[in-house]
Amino acid sequence: MTLGGPRCSAEALARDEPLFATASLVSSWLLIEQPGAWGPDALTDSRFPSPIASELQSRAAGVRTLLIRRRTVSSDEPIYFKAHSGGEDRTASLVSAPLPDPAALLELDFEALARGELGPGTTFDHPIYLVCTHGRHDICCADNGRPLYRALSEACPDRTWEVSHIGGDRFSGNLLILPRGDYFGRLAPEDAEPLVSGYEEGRLDVAHHRGRSIHPRLIQAAEHFVRESQGLNGLDDLVVADYRRFDGDRAEVVFRGRAGPIRVEVAARRLPEPAYLTCRADEPGHSVAYDMISITRD
Repeated sequence: MTLGGPRCSAEALARDEPLFATASLVSSWLLIEQPGAWGPDALTDSRFPSPIASELQSRAAGVRTLLIRRRTVSSDEPIYFKAHSGGEDRTASLVSAPLPDPAALLELDFEALARGELGPGTTFDHPIYLVCTHGRHDICCADNGRPLYRALSEACPDRTWEVSHIGGDRFSGNLLILPRGDYFGRLAPEDAEPLVSGYEEGRLDVAHHRGRSIHPRLIQAAEHFVRESQGLNGLDDLVVADYRRFDGDRAEVVFRGRAGPIRVEVAARRLPEPAYLTCRADEPGHSVAYDMISITRD
């Protein structure tokens, strides 16, 4: 997209591109506090030591590594978080630890972390709120993310962080909530307090929910259709019991619901009209949309 052209988030909104089923597929997370400016690739284009950044990139297979910072609360000592978003009867979990020396991260067992074994740290029994403000990656994340961050910081100052690129720039303001891995998009500052209050009472803002990161996007789509059609907004209202993918763009998902099993068939299709999916894209691409084929109760 050319400099000074339309913003990708405004263009996606204008063409009414759905935001559900767009969460990145991630189960394990490493969040590193790194104040100061972040370049387009935050880990390697920041004040974080370059040799350690390179080592982390080579070792952290299966773990999503992100930088975090706070402008509203000062830290006596940098910290880092390890998280796993649960699934397959594993509980979502989150721990933190001090980081006096970034080299200590090279001692982490990344294979264990990828399996959900977090190791030592202080266990968090509440969620943290991560707002993408990574403007050097995509200007929309600065334009829409920073006001959202300020509003969330007022609502929940001790648990709100800025975070580097998490995906889906065209849906900014973007929010990731850990440890469950719930993605939300197109959030305005006035959405912050109601979303946090509802989430901490066990409710999802379904209209802004992009999906949960532990699920492939066909499952995310199926969950959205069930929640929307049946008015379900409880975090634990639906649990995946079975998932069968057919010819690459169609799937059947069975959920355990409070009133019994729910079977959903969904299909993916590529939208025909090309569009710039980020502000930094050199060429237009094609978004994917999802259709509900059927919902039945077993």
